Amino acid sequence: DLAQTAAVRRRLPELLRRYNCTSLLDLPCGDFYWMNTLELDVDYIGGDIVAELIERNQQKYQGARRRFLRLDLQHDDLPASDLVLCRDCLVHFSNRDIVLALNNIKRSGSRYLLTTTFVDRDRNSDIVTGKWRPLNLQRPPFALPAPIEVIDEAHPQRP
Repeated sequence: DLAQTAAVRRRLPELLRRYNCTSLLDLPCGDFYWMNTLELDVDYIGGDIVAELIERNQQKYQGARRRFLRLDLQHDDLPASDLVLCRDCLVHFSNRDIVLALNNIKRSGSRYLLTTTFVDRDRNSDIVTGKWRPLNLQRPPFALPAPIEVIDEAHPQRP
């Protein structure tokens, strides 16, 4: 909702400008509810695995600099972009599925990844895809480098 996305909505436009991003790949884009409130000076591609969402977004929001594609984050060839936004998605994947998604994003040739991570977590547990748990992508089994920026969304963690 808009309350939970307030920080990212406030910071995303400035972050895109600061890193000279002219393209954004939003995976998963979902229903485009909060993203449609932003005026972004980028070529935007929203991707989601749910065909009905993509069709609705195409009809309602597609334009000259905004496209929507049915994409499987783990398996489909992803379009290269300056920034991949993958908000509140990987936390629902098993460790194996996260690795598939991260490798696929890397293969796309995209420059930056903006994704949900809980930097204060000491370790990561594994789950069945579809469940939820907080992740620290700097910790094993992922061991990504420290983020160059953090957007603190400042809403309570789920149990």
